Amino acid sequence: MYSDDKCIDLIEFLPTYILSGSNENKCELNIKSFDNYLSVSYISNHYNGSWKEHSLNFPRYLSEKIRTFEVLGLLQAEMGKTQNGTFSFANHEYRIINYIIEWFEKELELEPNTWRWSIKLNINEPENIEYKKQIEEKVITHWIKKSRVVLDTAYPKKVTYIKNTINKALKFYDYGTLVLEYRNNLFSQIIKTLVKKVTYEKILSYNHILIQSYMRGIIAGESTIEMNKKYKNYRVHITANVESERDIYYNCLSKLGIHLILYNNYKETIISKRENLVKLLKQRLMTLSPAKYAKFLYMMQQYPGIQEETGYFKDKGINVWNKIPQEKINEIIQFFNSGLTRIEDIANRLEISKIKVNRVLKENNLGKRVIKTSEEKRTEIAKFIKENANMTLQQIADHFNVHRNVVQRAKNKYHNVELISLSSSHK
Repeated sequence: MYSDDKCIDLIEFLPTYILSGSNENKCELNIKSFDNYLSVSYISNHYNGSWKEHSLNFPRYLSEKIRTFEVLGLLQAEMGKTQNGTFSFANHEYRIINYIIEWFEKELELEPNTWRWSIKLNINEPENIEYKKQIEEKVITHWIKKSRVVLDTAYPKKVTYIKNTINKALKFYDYGTLVLEYRNNLFSQIIKTLVKKVTYEKILSYNHILIQSYMRGIIAGESTIEMNKKYKNYRVHITANVESERDIYYNCLSKLGIHLILYNNYKETIISKRENLVKLLKQRLMTLSPAKYAKFLYMMQQYPGIQEETGYFKDKGINVWNKIPQEKINEIIQFFNSGLTRIEDIANRLEISKIKVNRVLKENNLGKRVIKTSEEKRTEIAKFIKENANMTLQQIADHFNVHRNVVQRAKNKYHNVELISLSSSHK
């Protein structure tokens, strides 16, 4: 359990300069701090003697929690590393895409409709026009239905294809990879610097739980599962082209009690041996990617006696990892009785799922208390927004002791006031 005052101070993770233009000129980064908010800017010079100031405002602190470190691991694994003025993230699972969108919205106030997106298919562009139309409609419908992206923010070319493949047809359950992008040079370099510094300088200094969380993100993004029943080869491979990254992952896993052998000139970290794979299972390091987790669980069931050894693979609801410790049950009830009645707030405080919180409340006849915001309160919030346009959505929510979404709805309904946030300050 982490207290609310445990935070990552982004001022410690900012780049010292910003690369600008095709020549990657180094521009000094100017930083101003306003309580819980940072304002950064740089000036780019142009050939005709003119110049332009680029600025960005965003929250100074990130929550030092499990979810943040899972996202940092995912970003290290899946974000674009090229310096091109654009921040990008790609994944083929909609739950992971939503996880990323929701984290950036909550932690950095980047509204979901800020993202531009497209879908990449691992096939040659079809010559048959009807087939091309059919598969494009299929994948676009899937992502619009399952993820938090909206049709209006798609790139004009919503679906792209690759040339260096022998694949001609799309598999039935293949919906392609969704690529999220935010074209903002400042934002891109700030996030890339944050992830790089956490990975190369800081990760091994964090506690056991946060290292677990970080590796959960790495594994979700970079792992593949090898299962050969004939030769009984059961392994998890973590791809890392850079040797220093392989060393970092090796050291992180060592801190988690998973001891491996590093092979020279081999661009993967290989997790093998039953005892290591059991530790992956018990520490739930494979769970962030539903598709990989399902394949991993199937692989683990090939080991004889694995149910008795681990307590997994029993009937639904009685697996050891699915039980809520009595200590957590007591904390949930205590929070609820003290006035913290929102399931999401309790779940965030205790770092557990909303489903588990809801289950405990129901079993103890506490139920759900829904407190609706009155129309009078909404108009008061809307007026306050207009008079305090320099405050963030979360700051206003804290001022009125309401959820951030209440503030957003009041803003949309009454004024459509532009607050200082990542999504409104520099698009």
